[in-house]
Amino acid sequence: MTSPRSSGPPPLPIHSPTQHHDSWDCMLPGPPSRNNFGSADISPAGLLAFPSGSSVSIVDSRSMQLITAIPMPPPSTTASSLSPFVTSVRWTPLPLHRDLLSTEPSTSHLHLAAADRQGRIALLDFRLKSPTIWFDTSDYKFGVQDLCWVRSGPDSYLLAAIHGASALSLYSVSTARCVWKYDASPEYLSCIRYDPFDSRHFCVIGLKGFLLSVQVLGEKESDVVIKELRIGTDCTELLKLERDAAAGSSSPASAMFPLYNAKFAFSPKWRHILFVTFPRELVVFDLQYEATLFSTSLPRGCGKFLDVLPDPDSELLYCPHLDGRLSTWRRKEGEQVHVMSAMEELLPSIGTSVPSPSVLAVVICQSDSILQNVAKLCSDVRHSHSPSPHADAEAEAEADIVSPFDSFDECHPNSSTHLISISDDGKVWNWLVTAEDTQKDDTCVSMSTDIGGLRTSDSNTDQMVSSTNTLASEAGKQLDYANTSSGRPPSEISEPDLSFKVSSLNSESSKLVHNLIRDKNGISLVGQLQLLSSAVTMLAVPSPSLIATLARGGNYPAVAVPLVALGTQSGTIDVIDISANSVSSSFSVHNSVVRGLRWLGNSRLVSFSYSQVNEKSGGYLNRLVVTCLRSGFNRTFRVLQKPERAPIRALRASSSGRYLLILFRDAPVEVWAMTKTPIMLRSLALPFTVLEWTLPTVPRPVKERTTMTPDTVSSPTKASLSDTKAQEGNQEETSESFAFALVNGALGVFEVHGRRIRDFR
Repeated sequence: MTSPRSSGPPPLPIHSPTQHHDSWDCMLPGPPSRNNFGSADISPAGLLAFPSGSSVSIVDSRSMQLITAIPMPPPSTTASSLSPFVTSVRWTPLPLHRDLLSTEPSTSHLHLAAADRQGRIALLDFRLKSPTIWFDTSDYKFGVQDLCWVRSGPDSYLLAAIHGASALSLYSVSTARCVWKYDASPEYLSCIRYDPFDSRHFCVIGLKGFLLSVQVLGEKESDVVIKELRIGTDCTELLKLERDAAAGSSSPASAMFPLYNAKFAFSPKWRHILFVTFPRELVVFDLQYEATLFSTSLPRGCGKFLDVLPDPDSELLYCPHLDGRLSTWRRKEGEQVHVMSAMEELLPSIGTSVPSPSVLAVVICQSDSILQNVAKLCSDVRHSHSPSPHADAEAEAEADIVSPFDSFDECHPNSSTHLISISDDGKVWNWLVTAEDTQKDDTCVSMSTDIGGLRTSDSNTDQMVSSTNTLASEAGKQLDYANTSSGRPPSEISEPDLSFKVSSLNSESSKLVHNLIRDKNGISLVGQLQLLSSAVTMLAVPSPSLIATLARGGNYPAVAVPLVALGTQSGTIDVIDISANSVSSSFSVHNSVVRGLRWLGNSRLVSFSYSQVNEKSGGYLNRLVVTCLRSGFNRTFRVLQKPERAPIRALRASSSGRYLLILFRDAPVEVWAMTKTPIMLRSLALPFTVLEWTLPTVPRPVKERTTMTPDTVSSPTKASLSDTKAQEGNQEETSESFAFALVNGALGVFEVHGRRIRDFR
């Protein structure tokens, strides 16, 4: 057995016991981008993995907390000009052979496969935060488009990978070698998915509608059976993009056509059924009959499809779009026809920057589906074993015990699904999507209409029951008319489930029930995680003296939180809590790169950016902003009507944050008092080479300078007033100084006292 490909790090063999690096626990990843090909995967336990540049971020989808970031080791050679962006991640299936991966059985299932733009594929250990297996991909020099696990035996799996534009390979975990390969040229392979009804079967879709069905019967090349199919679609736009693309390029489809997606998913409820999305088309395809059952185009005004996600609990399809919206599609009863029923926003317009960020990936939380199915099973068992009227008191007491799944109510037919969306501004969004499950509601309506057979002596009660029957009957008819989802195949639905005992209708009741049903369908944001919003361009830390002194106060001093402010390439400012290794807050401040950033005390930040107006005539637009961390308000100052001759070079803030020096390129230095409305104190036209504020002197305690007279002792009010005046006087007396050096080598110090500036050398 030969060694893995040479592009992997030399110290790592195929099975490499690497050591844990604690420094990676403090790593805060940057935002994902389209270079990561929109990859994301979530485990049954709710661990979300997605690429962030050249690392893999792991997030707990329930608490929305960053667990860790695992960087892909850099290649040992720099022959490739492509950056090692991670392009695909897939959690390993639970039955994977443990002895091949780790000596720790309790955490051996926490492995995921990761691939990058340079064609490398590794198996990453979540516990060790390092690769344990490097697959031999020496036959391919192009990036990996997608990954998928497929079963090859009772306890063995193969890893399927798309290399470049049209190469498909199967890798063995035990040998880390390719056991089967296939070339689909001139197709552009886009997506791999396994069959939930048969884990030995998977399919691959191409941008032009090419569909490859693969059945794996073992780990030998002869054990792989393929079938080539074709799904009809309009490729006019793709042909235009092909002409504009580089001729003969073998890059992955997402690298060549980042805004042209072809994705598919197996139906979790119907065997042999595929849901396929092309940029502007939704297709339902039957693998058994090799035919298209349904096809529809997007209406005008809708953005292109990004992906298709079947709901595991109801027959709904969730389709994210490139414009940041999410469409919901319902299946009509008795046929494979889907109708768009809702359109929601995945990027709220409030608080987003301009231009708006892009949604890169959306996944469904499978753990919620598992819990809901368990709740349904427990509920069915509990209701099927009702206590007998002759049961003893102990049995009746046991029947009255509240079950942990009693929260599941059959007459609350809402289907709730958690979706996780990832945007390129470093945000991870947790959405709760609720949709009305109409067939379950039919059963509830039938149960409620049985009340019509009861007789009561109270006329008010009779009127209430009659009104309830009317509402329930109309609800059932509305749902029967718009029934597009079911938790089981139509053949299992009996006629009594769809029958209603009350025939009287009321138009006002119909409108009321219809509005109630409509209100139950929607999407709500239930959690969010903020990572770094963009590439970091500036870093600023508050003065050590401020961290040490300003957090004190009273008998119980507050804990000083170590914060770091980061200016980014996108114009946002991220404030990082170092102790929690998380983004404490993020502010959209500038429309271009943040070129300077300083703290003003411990609650304000000052930053600047500039843009060149005309390259020929010169001229710059300098933008200075003060950001309040408490209120989040951005206040611009030093606003000029015309462009300036020189851009801002740097900022220098005093330790207290009261004063600011603005340094220009080949222009005088400005001294500003950073009050609520900043005021320029002076412009210094000297040939400075360097400027820096000196540390402030520690003032004497107020009580040492307060003279205690008999009057102040006898009157606490006078004493407090004298202390206040002393503090105010002390604040006015405080002065700060900055040292400088000139071109001729001269050194000096300027003292700023209130609004006065004097030079004492």
